[in-house]
Amino acid sequence: MATIVEKNLAAEGAYGRSTSELARFVCDTSFEQLPAETVHATKRMILDEIVCVAAAMDTPMAKALVRLKTGVGGAPESGLFLHGDRLPAQGSAYIHAQLANLLDADETMLNKMHTLSASVFSAFSLAERNRASGKELITAIATGYDISARIGLSLKQFVPDGKGGQVFARLYGFSWMTMGATASAGRVLGLNRQQLAMALGQAYATTPVYFDQQRNKRAMMRDGPRASWHKYQMTGAMAEAAINAAELVSYGWVAQSDIFDEDSEFWLSFGALDYDWDTMYDGLGERWYITDCAVKPYPFCRFGHQTLDLMTEIVETHALRPEDVEAIHVRFPPHQLSEQLASTRFADEGMKLMSSLPTALSLVTLGIPPGPKWFNADLTGEAVRSIARRVTYEIEPAWGPRLAEQMDRDGVLRYIPAEVTVKTNCGKTFRGSAESACGDPWAPDFAMSDARLARKAHSFLDGILSKDRIDDLIDAVLSLDAAGDVQTIVHATVRDGLS
Repeated sequence: MATIVEKNLAAEGAYGRSTSELARFVCDTSFEQLPAETVHATKRMILDEIVCVAAAMDTPMAKALVRLKTGVGGAPESGLFLHGDRLPAQGSAYIHAQLANLLDADETMLNKMHTLSASVFSAFSLAERNRASGKELITAIATGYDISARIGLSLKQFVPDGKGGQVFARLYGFSWMTMGATASAGRVLGLNRQQLAMALGQAYATTPVYFDQQRNKRAMMRDGPRASWHKYQMTGAMAEAAINAAELVSYGWVAQSDIFDEDSEFWLSFGALDYDWDTMYDGLGERWYITDCAVKPYPFCRFGHQTLDLMTEIVETHALRPEDVEAIHVRFPPHQLSEQLASTRFADEGMKLMSSLPTALSLVTLGIPPGPKWFNADLTGEAVRSIARRVTYEIEPAWGPRLAEQMDRDGVLRYIPAEVTVKTNCGKTFRGSAESACGDPWAPDFAMSDARLARKAHSFLDGILSKDRIDDLIDAVLSLDAAGDVQTIVHATVRDGLS
């Protein structure tokens, strides 16, 4: 069966692995051509992104971002979540996209990247300004995100360590998400194919550069130094750059239009050793990567979610109290990120929480609901740290081939083995193991239902929005394809009495 892109190209008598093919895909794909599964997944991801933003709006980081963007003034085009203030589209996209990743509770695609927020909020801000329909917004996000995903999957991020394990590539990052976000923005703006191709080139010229991720992470993994508030990606700047690129081209700006042609070496700018053009182009319009986005129940690195699920199950099944737990032992395969998470015993501020598995296990043991309450918990208090001291870990070399075979075959890790053993003070031992985590859409027993996603929304936004507002938000997003615009969603994100 021919894909959407192949049908569109056949009608013109053209075919080629080039930027123009991507532009045709984004510009010509109609809502009616989206599979029902893709439409539903896109609506769920929009809801989850909005929940993650609203949950972070009361943080000091949000206050700084809001002050930055409200201080410059401009046309009242797009509403600010919770506040109700209206900003230029670029300003609200900048704030919302950056905050979506702040708690580290936003989506993870195939255990590799959090890159959806730039597409969601560049498109959402413009859709609000331009009064675009819900169907048009869904199509813009689904197609634009597919570009982001294909670029990211085609670049190497984890490489073999020669010992059966995986380590980070020497230089890696996520700035390429600007191109997918630009595709989403350009679709909302109604760019034609040539304009869309040039907008991608303009985005490539303006996206933030990579920075030294490993050096930046040092402060995340020890007490004392303050963690960088930009974390590992400045998503807000990427969302804003995406809108600027698309708008510039709509004003007649001329930019390079062939950056994704197969003879391009654009990938050298992103520190890659090579580029997989097959992953970039194969199944375009048929294989939708937004359906591979996992919803995260915990505000923590996705590589630790199997462990946190297992600990949650043990604590809840056996009604364990913090004082019942004598020791927690974790096993995982040889992977640099997993070892970094397990070896970082303490986190002395919310920004560092995502990097300390012992701290996250402590919060599960204490029964603190995941979400902003984790971020705001007393992480340096004895209640948390006394449990973190009881956590030990072990690398299981025999599980290394399980990772290696996935990387060799697919270039991603869908399954990451983990085991948790809890010993109690009364001499009992409880053990659990898993390869998948709650929210993994490719594992049927672990996929997060709409009802479970709604529970995440209520848990994360408890005390931030009223229950009725949260229900209104859920209903508005999940019925987005029937909406003439996004105003109902915008209204539901504002605190009672402010809208």
